[in-house]
Amino acid sequence: MIEQLFLRKGEARIYFSTIEERNLFLKGMKGVEGVLEVDYKENTRTMLIKFKEGSFMHYLLENLASKRRSKLEGEDLHFYIQPFLKHPAVKLGFSTILLGWKVGLISFAVCSMFLVPYLKTKF
Repeated sequence: MIEQLFLRKGEARIYFSTIEERNLFLKGMKGVEGVLEVDYKENTRTMLIKFKEGSFMHYLLENLASKRRSKLEGEDLHFYIQPFLKHPAVKLGFSTILLGWKVGLISFAVCSMFLVPYLKTKF
């Protein structure tokens, strides 16, 4: 698996999980249009690829780099902030704003009205 990909003008450095994955990527990359030079050391998991701007390899690496970025979404914010809210009306409003009307209402009803009180009485 590709762990990290750093893309600069005309070159990219890729970090792999294992050396075998690096070798597999290297083998599959042979004959791809736009590759100018590939630098790697035998016992490392990194590879430096120099490519021509606007080529297929540039397109491929650019799209790989954009897929690797992850961002915080509304569901993540809801999960992290919801336990700190105490008033039921604030919880309902927060859930509906972040998750939408239907999902927020269902999440509020199931979690805040039924699940949490049930767990508090059991434990």
